Amino acid sequence: MHKMFRNILTSFLFLIILFQLTGCKNGPEPINYGHDECEFCRMLITDNRYGSEIVTDKGKVFKFDEIGCMIEYAMVKNFIGDANQKFLVTDFATPESFINATNAFYVQNDNFRSPMDSNVIAFDSEISRKKFVAESGGTLLNWIDVIELVKQRSM
Repeated sequence: MHKMFRNILTSFLFLIILFQLTGCKNGPEPINYGHDECEFCRMLITDNRYGSEIVTDKGKVFKFDEIGCMIEYAMVKNFIGDANQKFLVTDFATPESFINATNAFYVQNDNFRSPMDSNVIAFDSEISRKKFVAESGGTLLNWIDVIELVKQRSM
């Protein structure tokens, strides 16, 4: 009887640990382009050069078709300025990877149409951004500039 109780307890503890490890993911999720929907505008997310995400402090992931939708959603939810929320954007130079939005290097270029027309492109490095601007032009922005641009467009 004592051995059976110990086996049940061990199994129960194993399940608790398993649920903790699988349930507490606190990072980005890949966007399933052509299938996932933007949390803000509800359009299908199709262009892998502009996808973005917010990962909350609780591990909930919200996906967006572009940075403008992500910022508008964050403004509505009062996430802007909240250090507990992770803002992630797609690196235009390597669209398969997310980068921290607050540290990214941005260009606004109307020749590169984003899904909701903010036309903001993010880069992981200043070198990539300079190369892009030298070839294609555009206005250099930082994270605060992008937030202000989105605020002005939504008025």
